[in-house]
Amino acid sequence: MKTIYLISMLLHASTAFQSTRPQQVVAQKSTRCNALKSQDMMLDDGNIDRRSFLSSGAIIFASSTLLTVDPSSAFAEDNAAAAAIYAYRSGGLPSLRPIGLTKLTTRYEGYVEAPKGYAKSGIPISFEFPSDWLQLDKLGGGIQYVDQRNGDKLYVLKATLPADTDLKTVSKSWFADVILSPEGDVARSGVVAEGGRISRSQMSTDCTAEDAPRPCIGRRRMILKYDTVTGSGVQTVERRGLIDAYQIENDVYMMVTSSNAVKFEQKGSRERETVENICQSFRVG
Repeated sequence: MKTIYLISMLLHASTAFQSTRPQQVVAQKSTRCNALKSQDMMLDDGNIDRRSFLSSGAIIFASSTLLTVDPSSAFAEDNAAAAAIYAYRSGGLPSLRPIGLTKLTTRYEGYVEAPKGYAKSGIPISFEFPSDWLQLDKLGGGIQYVDQRNGDKLYVLKATLPADTDLKTVSKSWFADVILSPEGDVARSGVVAEGGRISRSQMSTDCTAEDAPRPCIGRRRMILKYDTVTGSGVQTVERRGLIDAYQIENDVYMMVTSSNAVKFEQKGSRERETVENICQSFRVG
């Protein structure tokens, strides 16, 4: 009787670790049943001893815990899908060509990964930026540059739109959420942001308009307001982001710049002019 009682206790403990997914539940039940059959055979034959019993009980417990998936992992996957990540380079190294008489501006031309199921593996992109900006994350495949004098940056990001939305209808708050998401690549690059919100949003190319060009790729321009936390974790610095976004299939490809808020808001400032020129030159597709 003590043996049967211990087996029932082990089974009761193992059920606390069961996964909620039907296929895993079936697999767990099958594994436990096979182990119980082995135990029953040993009981019937009168060959079970203390060591055999404990070993078989351990198998039941281990089978339940190993097959269990932490529900938080599915939540993490959903969060990652809702975050803006790098639009990773595709199809080899890009072309970097200084332009103009002074060569102070460089034109970037290359390809980034296309959306899943897209007809081609790469999407062409291009933009212009100051030649003295430093490229970051060269080996990682992301596109990020920084002005080493003042910390201004540019990122090329992408994110998947929520179901039943497009570039025009998706809420402007969605852009702040995905760009500054803790699961996104802006945060992973070391930026600790607070209080992100979109202060201005406008469709620069509306494909639903009657006079829209054909073929048409929707384009939207926004200003992002947020704070960054300093290294001490006590003070914050106001930042401004300029966003230029295109829609390809159900993905949004974005040029995101980051500047000091005071410099950005100064009318006619060099910093504001620089990031506006970067976003204005951004092309996708």
